[in-house]
Amino acid sequence: MAVPDQMHRTRHNFKPCDAARSLDRIKPSFFRRMLVVALLGLALAANLRADTISGTVKDPSGAVVVNARIEITGNAISQPIILLSDESGRFSALHLSAGKYSVRVAKEGFEELITRVDLRDVANLDLNLTIAAQQTSVNVTEKSTGLGNSDPAYRQLREAGLGSTYGCEKFTLSLDVGTFELNSGTISLLNAVNNFPTGAIFVGQGHFTLKPLAHVDTREMIRRSGKPTAEEDFSEVVFRFTPDLYPKVAAAFGPKVDTPREAVDALQHWKNKVRHRHEFPEGLTQGIFEQESIDNVDADVLAAIYNPKHPPFFNAYMVGAPHKDLRFFVRSRVGAIPQMDSPEEVALINFSGGGMDDGVWYSEHLAVELQAQTADSREDRRLFATRRYNIETVIAKNNHLYSRATITFAPLVSGERVMKFALLPTLRVTRVSDENGKELHFIQESRKEDGSFYAVLDEAPEIGKEHLISVEYVGDKVLYDAGSGSYYVGARESWYPNLNGFGEKALYDLTFKVPRSNVVISVGKLVGESTEAGFAVTRWVTPVPVAVAGFNYGKYTKIELPDTITHYNISGYYLSELPSNLKQFDGSFSGNAPAFNMQASALSAMSPISMTKYALDQARAQMQVCTVYFGRAPYENIEITEQPNFSFGQSWPNLVYLPISAYIDSTQRWMLFGQINAKFTGFVQEVTPHEVAHQWFGHSVGWASYHDQWLSEGFAEFAAGLFLQQAVGPKWQKDYLDFWERQRVRILEKNNFGVSPNDAGPLWLGLRLISPRTQQAYQGVTYSKGAYVLLMLRSLLYADQSPEGNRDQAFIDMMHDFMESHHDSNASTESFKAVVEKHMPKKLDLQQNGRLDWFFDEWVYGTQVPRYHFKYDVQQGDKGSVKVHVEITQSEVDQKFAMFVPVFADFGQGWVRLGQLPLAGNSTRSAIFNMDRQPKKVALNVYKDVLER
Repeated sequence: MAVPDQMHRTRHNFKPCDAARSLDRIKPSFFRRMLVVALLGLALAANLRADTISGTVKDPSGAVVVNARIEITGNAISQPIILLSDESGRFSALHLSAGKYSVRVAKEGFEELITRVDLRDVANLDLNLTIAAQQTSVNVTEKSTGLGNSDPAYRQLREAGLGSTYGCEKFTLSLDVGTFELNSGTISLLNAVNNFPTGAIFVGQGHFTLKPLAHVDTREMIRRSGKPTAEEDFSEVVFRFTPDLYPKVAAAFGPKVDTPREAVDALQHWKNKVRHRHEFPEGLTQGIFEQESIDNVDADVLAAIYNPKHPPFFNAYMVGAPHKDLRFFVRSRVGAIPQMDSPEEVALINFSGGGMDDGVWYSEHLAVELQAQTADSREDRRLFATRRYNIETVIAKNNHLYSRATITFAPLVSGERVMKFALLPTLRVTRVSDENGKELHFIQESRKEDGSFYAVLDEAPEIGKEHLISVEYVGDKVLYDAGSGSYYVGARESWYPNLNGFGEKALYDLTFKVPRSNVVISVGKLVGESTEAGFAVTRWVTPVPVAVAGFNYGKYTKIELPDTITHYNISGYYLSELPSNLKQFDGSFSGNAPAFNMQASALSAMSPISMTKYALDQARAQMQVCTVYFGRAPYENIEITEQPNFSFGQSWPNLVYLPISAYIDSTQRWMLFGQINAKFTGFVQEVTPHEVAHQWFGHSVGWASYHDQWLSEGFAEFAAGLFLQQAVGPKWQKDYLDFWERQRVRILEKNNFGVSPNDAGPLWLGLRLISPRTQQAYQGVTYSKGAYVLLMLRSLLYADQSPEGNRDQAFIDMMHDFMESHHDSNASTESFKAVVEKHMPKKLDLQQNGRLDWFFDEWVYGTQVPRYHFKYDVQQGDKGSVKVHVEITQSEVDQKFAMFVPVFADFGQGWVRLGQLPLAGNSTRSAIFNMDRQPKKVALNVYKDVLER
């Protein structure tokens, strides 16, 4: 006879978040931080009114302007509405509420235009842009040493023209899975640098083919190009390569001929493309490839000139039909797309700006690795390993940064002299020096060009030893004054010269010197405070290596919350004043409209210290939950800081940035917005536990590549659901079920193109899920489906028949093992899978091979989601027993799809899990449960443990 367990929920001695009591005490001065630009937010639902702002963007001649960026802010929208003008220069923002808005229009080559709109029903705007004033481009940096962009070999690369030209007929150039057929035309070499050939240009008639090897890559190619193989005719292609790959090109040479004008134009066209950075990215490719790590191809080639043993690479830039900017890269060691933190060596990218086919079409390991099954996301792609950062930063009263970073590093590849760093382009390097103080050459082109920062060492550092390099830099665009002591902190990964990003961990020693009225809260532990010439000086040191350093900044007041269970040191920082753009809501000036008075009333009911205590209460409870389920965090202190962003949270090692919306209860949200929006309520419930969970997932254990980022974001999202189940008190069921229903909808809900995030592709694709037709696919799959994968593993490991003890114990043991085994290395999907397989019960070994291939093929590498139909009947058995006959039908999957689905019964005191039944393919399964009493109801998947349609 099946013996039901006590509850589906395992109880622990957590201090529940006293949300209701804390929020009732909240008064304003704090919420005045809504309606700001959000990096990751969710938009509020449309109001009941259907007012519209539309218009046409034109240039001074009256011609329409296509792809102008329109940003609409104001009234009660939580984040800006971002639009692009269409082919007719038109744009429309629908379903707005009446009120005051600001419409900002930006387009390269034109002056920015800002228009105010007092919306009442419909506003149709004629927006006429003016040509931007032409300025001479002069690279000016404060106290520059003159060694920037002046390395002799780099200057030759930068200014290289064309040399010899050769005829080319019917030549095939094969590079991994890519093939170039140079049918008829000419090949012109770039002038050699230090006697090394580094590039060539083909003009004529050619054809490119890329045939993926793996099924998942073939499926993605079909989604991107409409065919299983990429096929492209081209009229010109620019090749840039390391000198050791020159023979591949030289094999195509026919007789020497005159250089055609088309080759000269092709070179200039290529320079204009790859050396230009869009300030406002129009698509995914510009957003990824044109940020602080934009490729400076000449600097990359310089590394190979100075080191003949530099890992080889071959870049091809095609002008094809129909795709005008198709790029094929084969880059060993550093990866074809280093901006995506991936060691995959081969990639095909279609750069089409705002075009509907913009995106990464192919990214994969070398064909020989795939065929030998040796490809691994954890391959080391670094050329140098960072050991320590010592950064001294002065924040001036104008919010400019003046910094000096001393970086301790060790070379990993012999002979390397060129070091590439991620650094915000508006931070201008003024001096680079070695450990002896000798000034070094460096490269940093204009911020509007390929302005990545590279340091050029005078000689290759010795392998096996640590070395130092110092970088001095100054600039802005890191801090934005939000008013009244509140600041937006941007460039959180690139406010300092960051060598390898999240790809490694290092120790940090950070010193900040700031105006005395402001406070810095940094990663690390505060080890010193002083004053100097009217400035406040603080020093922060990380006790353990971390992947990234960051800080928050403003007129903060600190409070602390003790944790007698886990003994973490938990501190909160709050601002007592509202940002300037939210002053209108605090009642400091009179308003007569009922809506205004209600908003002012909501704010007046709030107090910064009460809101901060509420946030700290949530953080403490989540720290306790995560410690039980995942083990102790590596950081003894955690700082919870408020930021003026309304719908964007973020977590750095021991430093959490929370949006002000995390501090507002449902009553105050209704008073502010005039309605309760379920999606936004969900965001508020999730953001604090999600960001706190990143202390485990993302920082304690990092991810190996973009394929594996779900191990950070998905696991943190799962932990937010765990928080709602374990830490909010006895009436947890509704919020918990609502949470998982939101995740299900985010995964399966179709957009205006009729495509759901899950339709875009498997979880394993990560960032590559994003396309113009699937803008929300990354978040819907990486966050929500990633969370669901861990939830389903928890369900599979749940001990239904255990007579005593914690029925979650197998899952807890597995997660502790995962955290401990990846303490010193980033996790990959395969390394996580190996840990799960160590802990799986025998019943899950469906393929009799000790592996969970079936589960990961379905949920990580596949896109199938089953539909279930359930029915049951209850019959009296012998001696007062009860027989419950259940029938489950699984459909809309292939015949290999298998899953275990939990069955529950309600005996009058809540749902009890009876067990889980296996199903395979499109099939029906029957079972009988024997019970000693009659249930009120029997149901399938009550707590949404399995993702279903």
